[in-house]
Amino acid sequence: MKNILKKASIILLGCMLVMNVGCSRKGSRAWVENQISDIERVYPTENLEDLFEKFPNGFIISQTRFFDENGKRYSLFIEVEGKKENKVIKGKVSKMLLQSDPYEKIVEKESEVEYKKGENLVLEKPELTEELLPRNYFLFQKIQLNKRILGKLQVIDKGYSYETGRYDITYVYRNKEIADYLGVKDENQNIGIGGGEGMKNYVHYIEVRKDRLKLLERVIEKKENEYKE
Repeated sequence: MKNILKKASIILLGCMLVMNVGCSRKGSRAWVENQISDIERVYPTENLEDLFEKFPNGFIISQTRFFDENGKRYSLFIEVEGKKENKVIKGKVSKMLLQSDPYEKIVEKESEVEYKKGENLVLEKPELTEELLPRNYFLFQKIQLNKRILGKLQVIDKGYSYETGRYDITYVYRNKEIADYLGVKDENQNIGIGGGEGMKNYVHYIEVRKDRLKLLERVIEKKENEYKE
């Protein structure tokens, strides 16, 4: 009887060790970087119409830029959809005042926006271009990201949620294109990349932080006229 209990204990201990090893791997740098390795499908894509070759069912691109202006907190939010039926890429951009107590978003200015080949993003209200479009292109049109590049960067944070399956990793990245895009002189930024485990379609976001500036950019591949977040 003692031998049976001893063997059972050894087997149970072995199973626990295997489970712990598995848990430590999931969420590790190597594991997360393997999950985001397909980010190179989008970063870079200079011409937005080329995304239809990668995502024939269409796609959704969104970007939020948080910044301070005249002592107040604002966001610029742009979202465009690429429709497979007509290959048109259009949407809306809004400038919103962010209030914290209570939390509220107040739309101050907005305009329809459309991607035009050779011109990039063009507003329906061109007089608002300077205020609503500090850059008339998305960040992924200019920067390259892949496993080789990311593997050389310093990691400052990483995480994985067993409840939601979401993961993220943050690097220190010196990049002139990102600095130019943000409109800052210092080329050192923190860049985070994240997504969700088990997604069958392409869903990745990047987050760039520099002091009080914050930029979120997300590309979602549509599947059968639907997409998952």
